[in-house]
Amino acid sequence: PLGTLYAASYLRERGRRVALFDAMLATSVAEWAAALDREQPRLAVIYEDSFNYLSKMCLLRMREAALEMIDHARQRSCPVIVSGSDATDHPELYLARGAAAVILGEGEITLADLADRLLSGAGIADVPGIAYLDADQAVCKSPVRPFIRSLDDLPFPAWDLVDVARYRAIWRAHHGYHSMNLATTRGCPYHCNWCAKPIYGQRYAVRSVTSVVNEMAWLTQHFAPDHFWVVDDVFGLKPGWVEEFADLVRERRVRTPFRCLMRADQVTAEVGVALAHAGCRMVWMGAESGAQKILDA
Repeated sequence: PLGTLYAASYLRERGRRVALFDAMLATSVAEWAAALDREQPRLAVIYEDSFNYLSKMCLLRMREAALEMIDHARQRSCPVIVSGSDATDHPELYLARGAAAVILGEGEITLADLADRLLSGAGIADVPGIAYLDADQAVCKSPVRPFIRSLDDLPFPAWDLVDVARYRAIWRAHHGYHSMNLATTRGCPYHCNWCAKPIYGQRYAVRSVTSVVNEMAWLTQHFAPDHFWVVDDVFGLKPGWVEEFADLVRERRVRTPFRCLMRADQVTAEVGVALAHAGCRMVWMGAESGAQKILDA
């Protein structure tokens, strides 16, 4: 749950104590209710993983689960914040169910600001980047929050909150190796009409090669994964980034097999060589079209 782990690490950086309910491994929403009873949090956050296509595509099943999770928190008098693609598109549904606020767009900074206000009993109306209900129960939206420009300033995801051993066992049982998620960018500048865009729109931000390689070294040191799954919508779009990445991976000796997603027009011969040198084993390329002859081709 990479998006949630970024949010958790940022909350910690702002001085908050955080417990994780990992919905990826849960068999039902009942486990969320049990976690609320066990942890007794002062604030509950339902934070969609915007790096995961199953949730990013705004599935109705995900909405139903989130609304049921709000119910469980409200039954325990715990205020709820919701963040995600569907909630950004339809905040009124989540607010009507009892959420105190819905984060519109990128979540980390807004979440931390909301936590400060809600836990101190202060008002939230002037927190940028949210939707909330006013005194007349009308949906209000605060001013838009600017996107994070320097992704390198974010702390590494809070992987220590995750049952990594359980993930490792599942991966190796099903695939024969253990993969961990890694994000080098956020967003995508293209306009493919199948893709949900409420979080980043057509914005695209990229981390420095040094930051990414530092994270790979950190993950290798602490968790020793066999493989990385780079979850970017478009990996290595910045000219020269892949070649610089390959050079630093080899220099730092952190070359680990990975897979990523790119556009076909990105993969020149030079980029292909650099990908191989960096350890890339697979590149996924989407062929999205409404025309069957294009898909066949």
